[in-house]
Amino acid sequence: MSKVTSTATQPQTQVPHDKIAKRAYEKWCQRGQPHGTEKQDWLEAEAELRAEQGRPAASPQQRRM
Repeated sequence: MSKVTSTATQPQTQVPHDKIAKRAYEKWCQRGQPHGTEKQDWLEAEAELRAEQGRPAASPQQRRM
């Protein structure tokens, strides 16, 4: 009999492609538009947006600060 193990994994938050592209482009511009950093910029942008989506929405009082 084979043993099946399950791992509890968090579902990945889907981030729209256009939002990742925009954030990656902003990061690239902030770095001075260096050649060869597109993958790093993309992965960082995607991770940042996923983290932001995972956070609870700010209360109206927090938004004013």
